[in-house]
Amino acid sequence: MRDSWIPPRHEKTMRRSLLPTIGIALALLYGCGGGPAGFGPLDTANTLFWDRQTVESGQLLRAMIDEFNAGHTGPPIKIEYAGSHAEIYRKTSASIQARRLPAMAVCYGSMAVEYARAGAIVPLDPLLNEPSSGLTPDEWDDFFPVVRSTGTFPELGGKIYTFPFAKSALMLFYNTKVLAEAGIADPPATWDEFLGQCRQIKEKTGKVPYPAAVDCSTIDALIFSMGGEILQGRETLFDAPEAVRVFELLETLVREGLTYQIAPGTFDDNVALANDRAAFTLRTSASFAAIAQYRGGDKTGWGATRVPQADPNRPATLLFGPNVCVFQVPVEQQRAAWAFLKYFASPENTARWAVSTGYLPVRKSAANAPALQAHWKEWPGSRAAFDGLAFARSEPDVAGWQEVRSLVEKAETEVITGMKSGRQAATGLKKAADAVLARP
Repeated sequence: MRDSWIPPRHEKTMRRSLLPTIGIALALLYGCGGGPAGFGPLDTANTLFWDRQTVESGQLLRAMIDEFNAGHTGPPIKIEYAGSHAEIYRKTSASIQARRLPAMAVCYGSMAVEYARAGAIVPLDPLLNEPSSGLTPDEWDDFFPVVRSTGTFPELGGKIYTFPFAKSALMLFYNTKVLAEAGIADPPATWDEFLGQCRQIKEKTGKVPYPAAVDCSTIDALIFSMGGEILQGRETLFDAPEAVRVFELLETLVREGLTYQIAPGTFDDNVALANDRAAFTLRTSASFAAIAQYRGGDKTGWGATRVPQADPNRPATLLFGPNVCVFQVPVEQQRAAWAFLKYFASPENTARWAVSTGYLPVRKSAANAPALQAHWKEWPGSRAAFDGLAFARSEPDVAGWQEVRSLVEKAETEVITGMKSGRQAATGLKKAADAVLARP
């Protein structure tokens, strides 16, 4: 399973040093205000869609595209697997330079802002607000606020440049057997409880409770859950008390043998949890299906709940997953791309997507779908993920953030390997990240 299917959130761990270089190259090539003229489509007959979904989710997406094409009169949607998100970003950047583009592609906000600075993607506001083919104010309001925010770019005039696609929220997955072995009845609600339970598990069972995947988005989520912020204007807050506490918690876990770093790009943490070798993992709600498969289809003996909090009365988590951007291709392809995105995000289809893949529905009204109600009854943790949309946050979508991501992961690695203390890593990260965001 883990060799053939990569849940959406885990792709973020693959966006490494290559990506800042591409972003800088685009900025240098096109500057910060409009891009080159004369973009052309890579496929003149079809609305080409670059995506990375594979296996079960990919099969469903292709089926939904076939259904859409059967009832649509414009250029048909043609989906093309374009590799990981990192590979799609690289291919898109090369296509921008060659001035030949797909009609749309999955992307994260930190990627889309670079595409927009190159003048390669179109703002979606005109399509969204079109009286005959857009969304009504009530329909747009049906999307969760945090979902809407992921496509809006304050540094680009507040315009909407991406549309929601595959969303998930960070969760705490737990193994009830390992907890019971340590005499623990319920998973932790606070970070103090998390640390205390990790210590108790190690003492009672000898197992390392929490295998960790190095990932910027997870660090950002933990800062939010501590009650902190990440960015103020163009200045990061990685040296604020809440951020320092995250890195110091990691330092304590490492020092006391309560965590270890898994191999990059793997899901060995979920495998350890599924095999009763670990108590906790921090992964997104899209991991439900993967963990169940690792357990041979067994849906008992483990569960998921919201991420521990500094203050459970003021919870926060992070919304993960890519959106879709539409490129500077012929208008008929732009309209076909928009029509599909609107179709895909309909209440019935976003519920269908959620039930089948583990992603979250992006619209409030999807909660009324009978299939989703039945799914939540079978998977209570997935309902907890949906409820988390009410307090989920999005990561910054500012120019340069793609490079900051790599710096965050470097700081996390420095703590895990003992090169720096938590406070040293946080303050060093603050300085390096601010230097990146201070560039013109």
